[in-house]
Amino acid sequence: MLMPSNLQKLLLGVSLSCLASSHAVTNSLDSNYKIDVHSHVVPSIWKEELISAGYPVKNGTLYTDGFPVPDWTLDSHIGTMNSLGVNYTTISVSAPGVFFLKEAQKAKSLARSINLLLHSYTQDYPTRLGALCLLPLPFVDEAIEELKFCLDTLGFVGIGLFTNANGTYLGDSTLDPIFSALETRNASVFVHPAAPGCTSVALGHPIPMTEYPFDTVRAIENLLLTGRRAQYPNIKMIFAHGGGAIPFLATRIAGMASLPSLGGLSVPESLAQLAGYYFDTAASTSAIQLAALKSFVGADQIVTGSDYPYVPLSQVKPALSAIEGNGDFTTAEMDRINNQNALAIFPRIIDALKLK
Repeated sequence: MLMPSNLQKLLLGVSLSCLASSHAVTNSLDSNYKIDVHSHVVPSIWKEELISAGYPVKNGTLYTDGFPVPDWTLDSHIGTMNSLGVNYTTISVSAPGVFFLKEAQKAKSLARSINLLLHSYTQDYPTRLGALCLLPLPFVDEAIEELKFCLDTLGFVGIGLFTNANGTYLGDSTLDPIFSALETRNASVFVHPAAPGCTSVALGHPIPMTEYPFDTVRAIENLLLTGRRAQYPNIKMIFAHGGGAIPFLATRIAGMASLPSLGGLSVPESLAQLAGYYFDTAASTSAIQLAALKSFVGADQIVTGSDYPYVPLSQVKPALSAIEGNGDFTTAEMDRINNQNALAIFPRIIDALKLK
């Protein structure tokens, strides 16, 4: 029987020729050249809007989802990259994005202001930073307008999405126009988890601790059960934090999805879809996590992620250093994890680094 990582290449169109071409293009990069696909910016205008919306401030620190929002500057971001040996990173805004704003026009306006800031950062450091567009979801018309502006006008390397926006999960039919626009443009997507609609499940603990990983599972599961992943198979998508719990739960989900009451889906095809994504290493660098991830998808679908500044430098540095040993990866596999897989996902980075 074919393993899921091979099945998904056959059934979902993960292009081996594309991967091969990216390897050929990137021969000029050192194998230790690191591309971090998961880092965040914390613009002051965003923090101000969060505070205005009622997010708590304790002892001078803003909290979202029960977790402190770190201080951030562009200079500190570049300095941290240098300290970590990270050569290039994609930048995005973490949860709750702008979906805490309940009016479409306000969400659209803040998203546009933040995207213009992201663009300015990449103009300051064109060979170090690539921007991921913040969409004003769940407002679909406004989100499509912003998607076109970021990709077609500003030339962003990709799009940032959340597992859900105010309870509208990836896979929901209302998001089809977004996914259609992404598929048409061969766009690349980074998916960050968000708080579930029912926050009481966190039992009063910080939501990112366990609910972020499980919200990733909810989104991936929903993409399968609604048929949306099968409908839009060519969108290259990264899920954060090693896919949360999906490497462990995939066979359970696929098995239950095969029951007639849930659609009678093929177990091999379901496993292929569940494994048909890329996964980053942010907060997922222990031997147990990497063994599960390596078994689930293999080194061709693992990318480097730091989650800076939400994960502080004191934790990120040893975590990045531990990937090779804890994952028992070969030098060739680390070459893919460090940079080649990211370049296969984000071809616009190839243009930014002038690798062609």
